[in-house]
This record gives sequence, structure tokens and C-alpha cells, in this order.
Amino acid sequence: MSTLVVQIVIQQWDKGQQSEADISARAESPDRYPVTDPDARYLFDHQVVLDQHGDDVMGNRIQYELSDDGRFIIDRFRFDLNRKLLEYIAQPDSMLPTEPVADLSDGWVQCRYQWRYKVYEGGFYYWLYEAIIVNAGFVESLKQDVFTGSEPTLVFEP
Repeated sequence: MSTLVVQIVIQQWDKGQQSEADISARAESPDRYPVTDPDARYLFDHQVVLDQHGDDVMGNRIQYELSDDGRFIIDRFRFDLNRKLLEYIAQPDSMLPTEPVADLSDGWVQCRYQWRYKVYEGGFYYWLYEAIIVNAGFVESLKQDVFTGSEPTLVFEP
């Protein structure tokens, strides 16, 4: 039985962190990490490994679920655990169809996108910007270098 490994790398910043130095520091951060404890954890009876790195200003950034039909949904992505397919969900909670991204039978995929949120904190509203990288692939046995030992077969940027 193969296991889906999903690694999420999140960079978050506000309007006050848009200097040349801030932009340069974000650009220099890694886009993948070794999959190790304690960052990586098994979910859903060892069907999925979730490995999260980076910022989570609000404390609850990553939401995920496993549907009854074997689809793992996380952030803007849906993984079919049975057919090893990845789909992009353009607008969560909308009626728009998903966009096919890749067959994950051979190799792993890196997905990248940016987003922003309106946040209310301390009596003020501000924009919280973020850059998300999702590395994902199926493995027969989990190894630390699942993402660092090779290049992705596809880089998807919607």
C-alpha cells in the first residue's frame, strides 16, 4: 500500500514586510525539506503523511479532511488516494470545477501559489499575504529525502 506524502511550506507576511531585504529573505528560503519527525505526522491510519513548515500566524492555517470516497482534501488541492491523482480547487466553497494537475503514479509534484487574507487583530484590519508551496507524491516506504533527493516531475503554478 502506498502512502501520500504532502509537505506544505508557508511564508506569511504583512504590508510592513515588503522591503527589498524582506523579499530577498523570502526568496532564499527552501522550497522543500527532508521529511522528519516531529514536523511529519501520519494521518488517517497511515494513508497520508503531513509535513508542515514555515509560518502560521493565525495558528490554524492548514485544514484538511479525508472523504468517504478516499479523497484527501487540503488547502486548495484534492488527492485521489485510490487513483493517485491530484486536482486543484480554484475557489474553495464554490461551484467551479476542479482542475486536473497530475497523475502521481511516478514522481512527485510541486505546486506554488500566492494568496492574501483580511485579518482583524488588536482593533485593526490588515492584509496577511502568503506564498504556499505544496510538495506531494506517493511512496511505498517513507524516506527523509522523498522531496530533497530528486526534482519534481511537474511544477504547477495556477
